[in-house]
Amino acid sequence: MGFSMVLPLVIWAVVAQVQITSTERGPFPAQVLAISDASVEVSEGNKRSQIATDKLRNLSFNQSSGENPKGTQVDGRNSALRATLVDGSTLYYRACSLSDGTAKFELGWGGPLSLPASSLFSIQFQPLSEPQSVQWQAIAQSRSSADLLVLIRAADALEKLEGVVSKVTEDAVSFDFGGQTIDAPRSKLAGVRFFSTTNAENGSSTAKNDTVRGDTLQKLTAIVVDQQGNRWLTSHIALARGSANLELQLRCGGALTLPLEQLREIDFSSGSMQFLAEMVPLSHSATGRFELGIDIAEADALFGARQRDLRRPGSGALGPSLEFLGSGVVEYRVPADFSRLMGAFELRPAGNRFTPCKVIIKLDGQTLWQERLNETGKVWPIDAEIKSDGRLRIEVIADAPTPVGDVVLCHDLRVVK
Repeated sequence: MGFSMVLPLVIWAVVAQVQITSTERGPFPAQVLAISDASVEVSEGNKRSQIATDKLRNLSFNQSSGENPKGTQVDGRNSALRATLVDGSTLYYRACSLSDGTAKFELGWGGPLSLPASSLFSIQFQPLSEPQSVQWQAIAQSRSSADLLVLIRAADALEKLEGVVSKVTEDAVSFDFGGQTIDAPRSKLAGVRFFSTTNAENGSSTAKNDTVRGDTLQKLTAIVVDQQGNRWLTSHIALARGSANLELQLRCGGALTLPLEQLREIDFSSGSMQFLAEMVPLSHSATGRFELGIDIAEADALFGARQRDLRRPGSGALGPSLEFLGSGVVEYRVPADFSRLMGAFELRPAGNRFTPCKVIIKLDGQTLWQERLNETGKVWPIDAEIKSDGRLRIEVIADAPTPVGDVVLCHDLRVVK
């Protein structure tokens, strides 16, 4: 279910002004007249043309922002009132409720949104301390066979209870815990994490929920970001000529009608990218891990670069990632028509101890990017120009004679047209 808002068509000439970036052309100003799954119709001066969506990178809308939600920043990133959907979409809200299988939100700019409860992954109810935030993220990404009610026990401690969330009101959450229904005050809760089959152990479900969450996600077509910082992962977007509203179909099946004045960006690059984890490498090796000179069979398969799929409900991962277990090198041939390397790197040890690692990326022997990853909980983004048919080399080097915890995660590392 979606919502609509009637706006005077007089704002059309203002909000349709965008900066367009395609795979064949740098940013240029134009008016967007219509959008379909196959193409975007634009106007430059008196000339109209259509650009295939697989040739687009993004549309950037640069209008001014609206009212701050709850007194936070307009983009919502400082807001504690945050919800995540099973497809990775994130939204900031002023109010939320859930009953009879339907979740209702009042978005930061004032518009309503209704979604099936099966679309929900998590809802955070209030600000959390730094220790609490770390625990909340760990709980949100943990495996569970039921809904999780997350209680605030202390300034640095949360506690989770497994059960079934049946209702959310402004004041309380109704929760079936061990066959007994309790009404937990929202003021005492960090939030709720909803059950999803893809988070259940071995893919099986033992939850009592009538609706199974997260079974099927539609193919990602574009990522729409609005002025409040909401991030919508869509399977379909459409703009009719003369309309002041963009129609969105979310990957999780929910629908949304977004006024054009609320748009910040439409990122089409998902339709014109390849993930390195899905590409066949030219070469792959683990290096420097065995200082004693002992040969270990299949060491290159056990260490160095390997695929790591983080596409769980609510994670927001676009595709498979690469993970380096220890130092290693992997090389790829850049496919034709691809011009950028994008993603992010993170030091992700299994425990508390870690060794800083240096990441070096080279293109045809020339250093393209390098960073020393020396702390956990931080990501280092990359967005660098590359060239077709170039030889791309990624090297991770542990910065210690006897490394420990030298695990580097390459989030959504991909080449983009």
